[in-house]
Amino acid sequence: MRTYLLILTILFCSCKQVDSDDWIDRTKHEGLNDIHYSESFETYCTEKNPDNIKNTVDNLEQAKEYFDKTFKEDLNFAVLFVDNANWNKYAFSPPPGMPQAHFQGNMVLGLGRSVIAMGAEQGLKQVPDSKLGILKQHFGEELNLDLFYRDALALHELGHLYQFYKTGKGTQRHWLNEVFGNLCQVAAAKNLSTQDVFNRMDVFQLFLINSNQWGELKFKSLNQFEEDYFEVLKQGRNYGWYQTKFYIQAKELYSKFGDEFLNEFRDFLIDINPDKVGIIEDKELKELMINTFGNEVVKILEWNHDS
Repeated sequence: MRTYLLILTILFCSCKQVDSDDWIDRTKHEGLNDIHYSESFETYCTEKNPDNIKNTVDNLEQAKEYFDKTFKEDLNFAVLFVDNANWNKYAFSPPPGMPQAHFQGNMVLGLGRSVIAMGAEQGLKQVPDSKLGILKQHFGEELNLDLFYRDALALHELGHLYQFYKTGKGTQRHWLNEVFGNLCQVAAAKNLSTQDVFNRMDVFQLFLINSNQWGELKFKSLNQFEEDYFEVLKQGRNYGWYQTKFYIQAKELYSKFGDEFLNEFRDFLIDINPDKVGIIEDKELKELMINTFGNEVVKILEWNHDS
């Protein structure tokens, strides 16, 4: 009965919350240079004339066009390109270069050679050269992993902004948010003018999975991801492990259900916003997902990893 009432509540509330004309938190821009690198969205930077972000901006412009069409929006947002030294002034979590979306219209991306990318590159120095060939094909001989952490993951964070624009801070499940972010990342990359970004994100994450680069992991279950989310976030390697699992699920979902599923998933996140319907228990959430998406989607999203 409760699940039935929840479905009715969700249907009744699916008019969505009222949009704000300007939802961007502009206090985050203090001390940054307004660089006007795009006519599609706002761009700010710790440097006046950065010279390594053109591809990132071009990709985000294409992704915005795709998301606006898919979600029937014309979303304004701001992208903050921040160097390592100033990262903690503008981002909510280290390490420098780990892309992130704020709940009020700002995305923070690394500038130059980011700490997170250099750390990942350092970790690969222990891998024999014979196994790095596929990565070097896509990231160059020096393995410039900012091509992943900035260019590819920017699409993921932009997807979150299209969600947060409607839900604010309301989060029914962190793992559903991250599946959605990965779904947006895959879909946007597939719809860019070339497949370079998709190939990089795919090759790098499959390499991490197949070569088991994780070491000993403290967290593996979905319950831990929810209950210890910020602790998982601090442990970058553990968080990366979760993200590769969500990425594989998202890639399969997009392959099977396409662009319209992206819109349906976003609508579902909006409709189950706990600010509107309260916290939904796992069993009821699963029933709602089956009723909304069907058994095949829920089967893909099943989690097979325990702590």
